[in-house]
Amino acid sequence: MITFYVILFGLLIGSFLNVVIYRFPRGESIAFPPSHCPKCDHKIKPWENIPILSFLFLRGKCSACKTPISLRYPLVEALTSLIFYATYLKFGLTWDLPVFALFGALLIAIAFIDIDHMIIPDSMIIIGLIPGFYLWISRDGQMLTPQLIGLVGLGVIFWAIRYFGEKAFKKEAMGFGDVKFAAMAGWVLGWDVGIVSMFLAFLSATLLFTILIPIGIISRKQEVPFGPFICVGIWLGLMWGREIINWYLNTFMVV
Repeated sequence: MITFYVILFGLLIGSFLNVVIYRFPRGESIAFPPSHCPKCDHKIKPWENIPILSFLFLRGKCSACKTPISLRYPLVEALTSLIFYATYLKFGLTWDLPVFALFGALLIAIAFIDIDHMIIPDSMIIIGLIPGFYLWISRDGQMLTPQLIGLVGLGVIFWAIRYFGEKAFKKEAMGFGDVKFAAMAGWVLGWDVGIVSMFLAFLSATLLFTILIPIGIISRKQEVPFGPFICVGIWLGLMWGREIINWYLNTFMVV
């Protein structure tokens, strides 16, 4: 039953995230007006707003004007529920569960907003600092030094990538939002897991580009947001970063 409620709550949060992703970067209220079709302004009925099931029942179309509903809506809901379930498996019924499950939901919102608008809102980065304060307090201050080093270190590294990349390529190589986002990751994860996360971010971007560029989905000159890859790196680091570090040390650093 616990698993069921965790997944259900993830679906509900995912439904809310769809509203945040659409409205927040447009400066609209996430509470009012109630959910409606952006095409015909049809007010969404409660039974039309059930995560995933309503999309299937409506066959992916607005019940009023039959405008297709983006597949992203059930995708975000399913992804959020998966994040919640994975967090439950990792941390169990502890205070870590709600803190990091909601942190994962925040990463989903940041990723899709960056995909749509090429921005990472400062307010979301500030909210993303909260799990770092939670770790600082709940771990009796043991994380503070690694967190401070991560905050400054990753921020400086990404600022350097941005600065020297712009000098080398004569154009913006990385948005300043990415720099602040990386610093936030260092504060939450600490410098060691933070470095692993950023490595995973660059690795995931490289692998995706290796696939998409040759088949023509994106071009070499196309501007692509890096925020979603940072989100992937942060999440993988949060879930398995320490295990990756231990594996690396045991495999390559054995004397």
